[in-house]
Amino acid sequence: MASLAATGSVGVVLAWLDIVLIRHRFALGLWIIAVALLAVFLVRSRVGGKLAVVGTTLGVSVVITQVAWLGTGIHPLGVICSIVAIASGFASLVAAWSMRTTDRWRRARRAVKVAIAIPIGCAAGGAVLISALMITLAASPAPVVRALQDFADSNSFESRTPMSTTIFAGAGLTSDIEYGSTLPNSYLDVYIADNDRSVSRPTYVMVHGGGWVAGDKADGDPGSSTGSPYFAAGAGPVLGAGYNLVSVNYAFAPEYRFPTQTRQLGEALQFLNANSDRYGLDMSRIVLAGSSAGGQIVGSYANVQTNPEYARAVGIEPTIDRSALKAMVFDSALLDVGRAGTPQSPSPSNGFGYELGARSYLDTTDAESLALANVVDHATSDFPPSFIADGNTGTFPDQAAELSATLDRVGVENRLNLYSRNEATLDHAFMVTGSRWTEEYNRSKIEFLRDVV
Repeated sequence: MASLAATGSVGVVLAWLDIVLIRHRFALGLWIIAVALLAVFLVRSRVGGKLAVVGTTLGVSVVITQVAWLGTGIHPLGVICSIVAIASGFASLVAAWSMRTTDRWRRARRAVKVAIAIPIGCAAGGAVLISALMITLAASPAPVVRALQDFADSNSFESRTPMSTTIFAGAGLTSDIEYGSTLPNSYLDVYIADNDRSVSRPTYVMVHGGGWVAGDKADGDPGSSTGSPYFAAGAGPVLGAGYNLVSVNYAFAPEYRFPTQTRQLGEALQFLNANSDRYGLDMSRIVLAGSSAGGQIVGSYANVQTNPEYARAVGIEPTIDRSALKAMVFDSALLDVGRAGTPQSPSPSNGFGYELGARSYLDTTDAESLALANVVDHATSDFPPSFIADGNTGTFPDQAAELSATLDRVGVENRLNLYSRNEATLDHAFMVTGSRWTEEYNRSKIEFLRDVV
C-alpha cells in the first residue's frame, strides 16, 4: 500500500511541476513516464479488478501522451498530458486506499480511523484544488492572471488620480498625463530636473517591467527584489545627471497582447513630441529605457524605428524622427520571449512567473509571433547605441550578451554591463536595490550616455 500511495503522490506532484516548469518538459516528461510505468506494475500486481484496469489504462495513456508531447511540443497535447498524469496519480492513491482492508489495517482501523480521516480528507481536497488550478494554468494563464490583476494592477481607461503638478525630490513632477484614449493605462509622468523648464536637457523615457501583466510608471517592476520605488532608486540618478525623465504606463496582457504595447509606446512618444513645449521637453534627444518586460517593449519599438522590414511585419509605423532616438538602455531585459521561462542560474519561481507573463503576452506556441517579439534578431546597423545591463541570478544575462554581440557584429556602439557571480549575487532588476553595484551600474550608464547622447 505504501509504495502505491507514494507512487501516486509523486505522479501528481510531477504533473504539477510539468505545468509550472513547462520549459523543462523533457526531463520532467521522462520522470513522469517512469513513475507511470511503476504505477502500472504496482496496481496490476497488488490490486486487481476494475481498479487495476483503470490504473493500467491511465498509466499507459500517460506514457503515450507524454511521448507525443515530448516529440511534437503541441500545446494542447501538453494540457492533455497534465490531465492524464494527474488522473493516473489519483488512481494510484485510490488503489492504495482500497488496500486498507487488509488484516493489518483491520486490526488498527478503530484506533486510527478518526486520526487519519481528517488529514487525509484535507490533503485529498487540497490536491484536487491544486490540480484544478494547475490544469487551468496549463490550458491558459488568462483566468489566473486576470484574477490577480483584480487585486493589483489592471487595465483602466481612468487614471488612479487626477493629473497634478508637484515637487518630488527636487524635480518638477506632472503626473498622470493622458497620452492616448484608444488603449487603457495610457498615462505617463513627466519629471523636470531641478524643476527648471528653461534648461534644455535630453529626455530619458522609461518603460517599467512586470511581465507585461503588472507594474506601474511610479514603481517599476513588482517582481524586483526590493519594494523601493523605481523613481527613487532608478530614476533619481538620471535626473541628477541632467536629464528630464518620462515614465510611461501601457496596457496589460492577456487582454492586450503583442505588439499592442509597442504601438502604444509609439503613441506616447508621438504625444510627447507634439506637446514638448507644453511640458518643457527636448524631444530631439531621446534615451529610451526599459526594465525586464519593458526592455522587450522598447527594443521592439527601436526595431520599428530602425528596421523598415520589421515595421512592416508588425504593422507599426515609426512615430518620431529616427535621428531623435540617441540611445537605448536595457535593464534586465527579457529580449527573447521564447526563453522567458529559462532564466540563467535557474530559478524555478522566477522562471514560472516569467513564463506566465510570456504566455499571457503572446502565443508561445506560435513560432512567427515569437520570432517577431525577439528584439535581438531584428537589430540592424541603424539600431541606436545601447547600454545593456543585467544581474546574474534568476535573470537573463545570456540574452543581454547576445544583444551586445549582435550589435558588435553590425557595428552599433554598445556597452555590456554584467558581473560574475564571483563578484556578487545580483538578482533580476538589481538596478533598484540601492547597493554599491547599483551605484557602479549608474556611473557606467551615465558615462556611456554622456558619450553618445
